[in-house]
Amino acid sequence: MSARETLGPQGPLASGLVDYRPRDGQIALAEAIEAAILGAAPLLAEAGTGIGKTFAYLVPAVQSGRRTLISTATRSLQDQLFNRDIPRLRQLLKADLQVSRLKGRSNYICLHRIDLAQSDARLANPKDAEALRRIEHFAGVTVDGDIAACEGIAEGAPIWPMVTSTTENCLGQNCPRIGECHVIKARERAAQSDLVVVNHHLLCADMALRQQGGGDLLPSADLMIIDEAHALPDIATQFFGVVVSSHGLSTLCRESLAAGLAHARDGADWAGLCGALELAVLNLRSSLPTQQSSNRRRWTDLSAADRSALDAAIDGLRAAMTSLRAAQQENAPRHAELERLSDRSALVLQRLDQALPEAPADSAVDGVHWIDCSRQGISLHWAPIEIADLLGPQIAEPSTRRWVFVSATLAVSDFHYFSKRLGITAAQSLQLPSPFQYQDQGLLIVPQGLPDPKASDFMQQLLSYPGLAALISEVPGGVFLLCTSLRAVEMAKERLAQWTRQGLLKRSMFIQGDAGRDSLLEQFRGDGRGILVGSASFWEGVDVPGSALSMVIIDKLPFASPDDPILEARMARIRERGGDPFREIQLPEATLALKQGAGRLIRAEKDRGVLVVGDRRLAETAYGRQMLKSLPDFRRSRLLEEARAFFPDLKAGPNAG
Repeated sequence: MSARETLGPQGPLASGLVDYRPRDGQIALAEAIEAAILGAAPLLAEAGTGIGKTFAYLVPAVQSGRRTLISTATRSLQDQLFNRDIPRLRQLLKADLQVSRLKGRSNYICLHRIDLAQSDARLANPKDAEALRRIEHFAGVTVDGDIAACEGIAEGAPIWPMVTSTTENCLGQNCPRIGECHVIKARERAAQSDLVVVNHHLLCADMALRQQGGGDLLPSADLMIIDEAHALPDIATQFFGVVVSSHGLSTLCRESLAAGLAHARDGADWAGLCGALELAVLNLRSSLPTQQSSNRRRWTDLSAADRSALDAAIDGLRAAMTSLRAAQQENAPRHAELERLSDRSALVLQRLDQALPEAPADSAVDGVHWIDCSRQGISLHWAPIEIADLLGPQIAEPSTRRWVFVSATLAVSDFHYFSKRLGITAAQSLQLPSPFQYQDQGLLIVPQGLPDPKASDFMQQLLSYPGLAALISEVPGGVFLLCTSLRAVEMAKERLAQWTRQGLLKRSMFIQGDAGRDSLLEQFRGDGRGILVGSASFWEGVDVPGSALSMVIIDKLPFASPDDPILEARMARIRERGGDPFREIQLPEATLALKQGAGRLIRAEKDRGVLVVGDRRLAETAYGRQMLKSLPDFRRSRLLEEARAFFPDLKAGPNAG
């Protein structure tokens, strides 16, 4: 059965799913993927919201009989595919195939590290001790060890690094609990499966390992489907980069002390060695003064005094690390923990050299160095300026493997920008508009007389715009306030709290940072009339259909921060060849981000809502009007009052500010 037949009016989806209806765009995408499977060139596809891209790629993948790997942008989307979408389709198609989900090792409990944590003095904290008891119970009942199923412990809880493993601290074949290892079992299931669901972070880790000639993490596949493909370039840049952090060094120090005293107490002065390393880490943290304006520093911007202090701290760190590593290496034969820590320390020393601007240049990879420094710690970074030369050859390698890249936001008029970033030199492409009736379902307003978006108090000025406070208060359903910076989130929080105290706002507030992202979204959906304020992580991958979301406010056009060292280096490279970095990088990046933010508003056929963009440049500059062309075809206005006509239940309200 072809994809057209499967997805058509007489197919198994139409007869087996409530409210299913055939969509031309979905069928067109599925047929393009069918053709890509039989062809050779990658497929780049932008599928507008509502097309149903998940079934559009799952149907041809399942029916092709090819071993398939599907990668998504986040673990939550990965879980949605594995727990909901694929089981439904497999049942409808009566497909006999093995399906597995594979995550990075830090997503699985490590039984050996749980054993270690039980005697760890750091668990004197009652909260950590209670969390460990919950995890011990979970370890006794879980089938796959996936920590996402462990209830009652927050995703970012400090207990998790103590009971999960990393590549650096895993004992491998020397682990006493290797026969029960959830990571190994998950990889074995993946190796035996016809369809494997991963996330971009794991995919990039695998590609980085392959690029370095170090083997692979993922099973081989004939068909690679990259969902939410717009997120892949930035995630890949992280994985091909290097970071040395004071937090990671402190963790290594504590684990080295515990292992040394437990397995080779007489082998070295472990307290002295680890104490020297801890002091070196403290010196590193204090070598640079923290700044209020930015936590990110370029090496070239350091004063002579700061550079001298930092160099001295790094020399001290290298000496302390070298001494500790020598002791670990000497005692490595006495226990696997010490052998692993020795290898880990050697890797840290290697990364430290790579993270310094004096590092020997790799002719194949041009990179950029920078420093992040805050009250929480310091980290030294290196990242490749471009990843095209790293990923392009793997995507284009001569083989039977086929690649499909799909997202609701992949094109900036065309696919040139995305193709160039990934090093894709030849591809088929397809753009499919959303089936939603945006002219009827949505209204886009860029109010006249908006404040200067470059003003330091822009958020306060925006929220003081005449009539906006009343509209936020009275609009039916929930409200998203999407901000372009964490500072803007804090400023908005202050103003909204003031409105609440004054009786101008009677909505529950859900503010980024007050709880985890998923928890905030769950509370927001359940409330039905809340206001959620968030920055970058809420601009994409967020689905709130129905009346729980009736208005989205975007504060400014989402141009990347000028202090981003990777962006700055990419722009400098374009200037060197006589190009225009604004047109070639900044504008495409901002356009894609704006499309993502605007896409939060209309998620279903019956949704209705208003999108307010508080940046006058969108309507009053040539590049802004160019960005407008990439947005959904909402009805447009410069008058905030038209929102009241869009929501007929609203009466004329006061111009509260």
